[in-house]
Amino acid sequence: AWKLWIEDNILALADTELVSKQCCHQEILRCIHVGLLCVQEHANNRPSMSMVISMLNSEIIDLLSPTQPAFTAALHGESLPNNTRSINDITITNIAGR
Repeated sequence: AWKLWIEDNILALADTELVSKQCCHQEILRCIHVGLLCVQEHANNRPSMSMVISMLNSEIIDLLSPTQPAFTAALHGESLPNNTRSINDITITNIAGR
């Protein structure tokens, strides 16, 4: 999500059926924007649950710009180097299904 956000292509993250409905674009962007705010590296930069609800209900119009989350991973199909580390120097584990 972060990579698509900085590339200004965040709608690529949403289901194509939702994206095809022009009426939903602003709602999709708002939900993703709020989601990115919720995963900020520092807890004091993350909104409280009551703030999240207000943001999703459009009671709070001007949302802060998110910064890069503490943990980012490769997009599906991309491989991570063996010793990949996050911003705060914690290793990232690739999860593979059975």
